[in-house]
Amino acid sequence: MESLKKDDSYTFTYQFEYIAKNHGNDNYDIDNATMNVRVEWSDSQAGYVVTYDVPDMHKIDLAQGNTDAEGFYEDNVYWRLMDDLASNGIHAESIAL
Repeated sequence: MESLKKDDSYTFTYQFEYIAKNHGNDNYDIDNATMNVRVEWSDSQAGYVVTYDVPDMHKIDLAQGNTDAEGFYEDNVYWRLMDDLASNGIHAESIAL
């Protein structure tokens, strides 16, 4: 695992869709939000640590059928991040849980 260590960190920005207004009967107004993802090596975790934030989370209403930031990360961002990290030589097994 130590051989995978990089001295730098990585920052990514991803767009994802959320339900701005749920009119019912599968009729939705969709909007876009941004998730900022930072990946940094942690000696104590012996792997890369992923942190993320959604600056516009205050606009995303859970009552409209949306999920929280973690849900957007898992459903919309995780696999894109893994692809981007792989292109930088970092693979899923080097991500600390």
